[in-house]
Amino acid sequence: MIPFLIELTKEFKKVCKESYLEINTSEKVIYPYLTFSYSSEILENKREGFYIEVDIFDSCGADTLKLEQLTEDIRQHFLKSSILTEKVLLQFKVGSRRMIPTTNKHIKRRWLQLYCKVDWRE
Repeated sequence: MIPFLIELTKEFKKVCKESYLEINTSEKVIYPYLTFSYSSEILENKREGFYIEVDIFDSCGADTLKLEQLTEDIRQHFLKSSILTEKVLLQFKVGSRRMIPTTNKHIKRRWLQLYCKVDWRE
């Protein structure tokens, strides 16, 4: 599990420096940022599938251009992407995308779902 999380976090940070597992743990919130969580299913003995939920936040008010671009950059980064290390093979697929309303008129939120097949190599 740890090799998967290490590689996944590295990939998110390539696109959005402020990337966090589950919640933003920073003492000072810097926008935009993303959080991600996952659920898994066993596919075979050494293969697992992960549904990855990505929430992207920006304090942009009505001007959501930067937020939309970041959402698209994340989508493009993972579109049919594969990563091979000594411990895992990760194969990504991009799923759904949607706008999520917030109660704060300045904070905007977008959501993406990714799917990752993981072949454990150790």
